[in-house]
Amino acid sequence: MKWIEKIIQVNPYVVVCKWNDEVIREVDLTDFVYNYAKIPHSSYAQLFDKTRFAEVKCDGSTLFWENGLEFEDYDGQIKKGPLDIAPEVLFELTKEEIVFAKMKK
Repeated sequence: MKWIEKIIQVNPYVVVCKWNDEVIREVDLTDFVYNYAKIPHSSYAQLFDKTRFAEVKCDGSTLFWENGLEFEDYDGQIKKGPLDIAPEVLFELTKEEIVFAKMKK
């Protein structure tokens, strides 16, 4: 299984990441963001805003945006949580021809 270890660079809708196999790959989220931006009330639609997209973070396994979700807790309170994308989905969005290089440890 592949996962993201860290973010190298962020551009509008594209994140360059170091993966757990030490390879740096570009994750192009352009189509993902545009498709979800069209869906009313989609949590991912907020990523269409380039400033919001640039707030992306890595937790050592995937990409996420803080306070991107609202959910009802077990006690009925509305809380905020991270909006993330599964690493296997992100890996599918990489293109094999966009493998930059292996990084030295």
